[in-house]
Amino acid sequence: MLPYRERLEERLSSTVPFVSVNYRRTAGEMAASHWHPCYELLFVFGGEAMQEVDGRKFPLRAGDTLLITSGAVHATSATEEDCYIGVMAFLHPRPLPTIRLAAGGCIEMERIFSRIQEECTLRRPGSEAIVQGLLLQALGLLERHGSPLAEPAPGPGNGEGRRIEEYLRANLSRGLTLRSVADFAGYSPAYLSRRFSDMMGMPFKQYVDRMKLQAARGLLADGLTAGETALALGYETPSSFCRAFKRLTGQTPSEYQAAQKMDKTR
Repeated sequence: MLPYRERLEERLSSTVPFVSVNYRRTAGEMAASHWHPCYELLFVFGGEAMQEVDGRKFPLRAGDTLLITSGAVHATSATEEDCYIGVMAFLHPRPLPTIRLAAGGCIEMERIFSRIQEECTLRRPGSEAIVQGLLLQALGLLERHGSPLAEPAPGPGNGEGRRIEEYLRANLSRGLTLRSVADFAGYSPAYLSRRFSDMMGMPFKQYVDRMKLQAARGLLADGLTAGETALALGYETPSSFCRAFKRLTGQTPSEYQAAQKMDKTR
């Protein structure tokens, strides 16, 4: 299932640049697989949960702190009775990795999160400024005492790459463009164009062409005509599909199908 985009950034403003969310349940899913351009800071007040970040799963226990980097695909499930996690979502100007801090790694964290909870609940004058200060303090302590999670390997196996690849695969028939994919990913087209090669190992157009070629081979092998395959994969005309297929394979669609039939009779 494709992770969904949670538009937390739409709830932020220049005066309140953070969102406070508390998760509490006995067991089961707390947050389905999703992503957003915000950073997310979690503190486990009690119980235990299973956390997933960019395909890596690990337990979160009472007293643990976790910073989830911007754009990471993540999900949380309670594995113990009365699991209670405090969550702060916010934007940050400096790039930060995903960082874990185990319980006991910094005794200040529970005090900081308790103060954040208090200020977000009571909303007294000056609460927004105090919470921002507490968030910065928590980030500094995480960088000092925590351990960054290993970066996911480049390619579609990592969370960001997998999310984009799944979107491409699900929308091959819709005339994919760099802008439409950038809108989905939450980036500018210029940024995605630069980032795409790093994630996938090749430029955007080349990657989409290869995905369409792979899908086309399967459709043609199943007996679809060139026209039907062109329609299924979002080509403007059958002739444009035939030209692209021959450019990439050295065969026309009909030559490919004939070769496939011959192989089956051998």
